[in-house]
Amino acid sequence: MASPSPKMPARKKGKKNPTTTLWIIISALLVAVVGIAAVIAFTGDNKPITAAPSADLEQYRPVTVTGVPLAPMDGSATDPAVGTQAPEIVGASFDGTPVSIKPGAPTLVVLLAHWCPHCQREVPRLVDWNKAGKLPAGVNVVGIATGTSPDKPNFPPSSWLSTEGWPWPVLADSGTRVAADALGLTGFPTFVFLDAQGKVLFRTSGEVEMTTLSGMIAKSMGA
Repeated sequence: MASPSPKMPARKKGKKNPTTTLWIIISALLVAVVGIAAVIAFTGDNKPITAAPSADLEQYRPVTVTGVPLAPMDGSATDPAVGTQAPEIVGASFDGTPVSIKPGAPTLVVLLAHWCPHCQREVPRLVDWNKAGKLPAGVNVVGIATGTSPDKPNFPPSSWLSTEGWPWPVLADSGTRVAADALGLTGFPTFVFLDAQGKVLFRTSGEVEMTTLSGMIAKSMGA
């Protein structure tokens, strides 16, 4: 018969196992390190690429139009809007920054839709055109994000244009396309070029090569 195992001395009450205490300390340190790392990752200068858009960004903004809307573009060789006064448009960007289209300087207005494949190809061209210093001196550029729909691809437009590096102000159109209708939009993208007095020099719709666009601007300005 096997001898009974010797009894282990009873642990005194009130004392913790040293091994258990050590593991508790290690676990607490690990939790603290992970927490610090998370704070650095989300509050440091380098923002995470996958960060969600700020809750302060709105894809639609109220728009006010003063003046007579331009006639809708109908594709005819002679645009009835050329030479007429464009309405003044006042609104805001996605973050609430005021944006307006009114007399003061020659202005190229670019109307874009986030889901439009032609717009998705045209925006990088415009960005590169600007980087190359090809934008004629003294000409302002204002984008209008319109036709916006969360049910369509490439939403939201604020993230799309930010990712593409769009360098100019963007007016977020209303949900009822007030700004787009005021400029007679019928397709995407649409370019509307205004002189310093706010009169229409030309309108065109569809993809445009930058050399062609530069030529159109120069010709309309008498250069």
